[in-house]
Amino acid sequence: MAEYESIHGTKVKYVSSDPTLDSSTEGQVWYNSTTGTLRTVVQSEAWSSASPLSTARSYIGSAGIQTAALGFGGYVGPFTNSTEEYNGSGWAAGGNLNTSRQLMAGFGTQTAAVGAGGDTSPGPQANVEHYDGSSWTNATSVPAATGGAAATGTQTSGLLAGGTPTTTESYEYNGSSWTATPDISPGKIYSRMAGTQTAAIIFGGQSGPGNPTITDNQQNYNGSSWTTGASLNTARTALGGSGTSTSALAYAGEAPPGNSTATESFDGTSWTTSPATVSTARDRVGSAGADSSSALLFAGTPPTTGATEEFNRSINTITAAAWASSGAMNTARTGLASAGTQTANVFMGGQLSNAPYGGTGATELYDGSTWTTNPNSNPFTGGNNCGTGTQTAALSWGGYPNITTTLEFDGSSFSSGGALSTGRELTSNNIGVQTAAVAASGFQRPGTYPTQSEEYNGTAWTGGGAVNTPRYGSAGAGTETAAVISGGIDGGGQKNETEEYNGSSWTTVNARPYSGGNAGTSGTQTDSLVYGGNPSGALATTVRYDGTNWATAPNMANTRAMQGSSAAGTSTAALASSASSGSTATEEFTGETTTVVAKTLTTS
Repeated sequence: MAEYESIHGTKVKYVSSDPTLDSSTEGQVWYNSTTGTLRTVVQSEAWSSASPLSTARSYIGSAGIQTAALGFGGYVGPFTNSTEEYNGSGWAAGGNLNTSRQLMAGFGTQTAAVGAGGDTSPGPQANVEHYDGSSWTNATSVPAATGGAAATGTQTSGLLAGGTPTTTESYEYNGSSWTATPDISPGKIYSRMAGTQTAAIIFGGQSGPGNPTITDNQQNYNGSSWTTGASLNTARTALGGSGTSTSALAYAGEAPPGNSTATESFDGTSWTTSPATVSTARDRVGSAGADSSSALLFAGTPPTTGATEEFNRSINTITAAAWASSGAMNTARTGLASAGTQTANVFMGGQLSNAPYGGTGATELYDGSTWTTNPNSNPFTGGNNCGTGTQTAALSWGGYPNITTTLEFDGSSFSSGGALSTGRELTSNNIGVQTAAVAASGFQRPGTYPTQSEEYNGTAWTGGGAVNTPRYGSAGAGTETAAVISGGIDGGGQKNETEEYNGSSWTTVNARPYSGGNAGTSGTQTDSLVYGGNPSGALATTVRYDGTNWATAPNMANTRAMQGSSAAGTSTAALASSASSGSTATEEFTGETTTVVAKTLTTS
């Protein structure tokens, strides 16, 4: 029998502990004498959940790769013209299409894409639009109106085939004009294409008169003609697909009697069913990917969804970002001051969420799993107070009605601090630390919204810069000299305006994706998380800000507004608990993690 070394060119190592696991250990095999196991690092395939689209939809157009994808148009009840961009972490709003429609053939990159044809009342369309990373412009129409066609390539070297009602036609595109090429046979609709203009494959879809037959058919294009290729293992239509003509993926789609979760990879010769399956079976999806090692799946139906999943073939095990439940609080409350991190937090005062609904001075400490009531209550028992800092150096200020009180907490007891210059409630929260905090805008009864900010130095409050958009319940993050606020409420309703502070003045920047006040926050001016809020009822929405742009993040399990959060937390380790709903439920947010995991070899 051949030895391992003669087959693979490397010896089995004999070690007392596993080596450091990274890319250099891929393919190595070692015997761990301590555990008595034979171990290795090999690639595996898996789908993992990712941040959802802002707008759930089906029949969406798509382009790009896993870490820079584009989703545009689609059906949300009416047809939509909205565009969203994916950065590998979350979705952010892009420029709107000029024409709302569904079933567009998309190809190219996130910053140089093409959306061709599509369908809207009264039927298939021929118009084409180009995307430059920020806006869409009209381009040369496809010679024949078509919806549900497949396409691949770049903005200046693309290929389109199939669709309805002329399901056999195919065209090459050079960025300004279309040239007819030989027909595909059979013609089909709702299929997928992968590759380049001169080396492409088209697979799956529906064919036949009226397109009733769901097919496993694949056809290959070499730049001049189409030929029959390998068959999919699972016949399907309205599927996701991406990659090249020799390294492609097919996933999801309609495969009667239901929708498929199967994933298949193509190596240039044949399709192989992967052990990885999509989490949400669906059809009419969007997809993106450069090859068979990574892909993105999003949108689809039924029901209409914004769910997004990432596929990876790698030695890494990817754990998706997510909220997870933890220990419940003892006293449900709303409009409270909070401070600390995900694993060392404090909630101070607030308004009882349940009968008798009065103010409470109850103070609770969190250790990462359990809440404990502190024997020393908050001396202020109103509500709508705000806070920042850490569990052992926290600050609480303001409250209902027009309170100027400031309190400092050392992890056990409270002491009085300097009073606010202007009594108010629901200012910005979570900005700074106990000795360098910011309270921006807020609500002053009977009905004014001060533009004034105040800064606390550990002893007294002094005037800071005026906000551009006065509001109460804005979500804050960062430090006294590098802060950000977003959202809030004024006399006109819910706000989505975002402003950054440099220690002296506020500057309006890109608006938050959703309007609403009284959200939870965690992080810094250039990397923060905002979650929940109450535009008209509490939300579970979560978004992330990178100092310039906003993107979606996984939603909370519970809807919340006026909850406690984690001023000293981060965008990848945040906390939410209690809320106006009366719940005592606690959730912890953990960002995506990537780790290399060794596998134990067995004889089975």
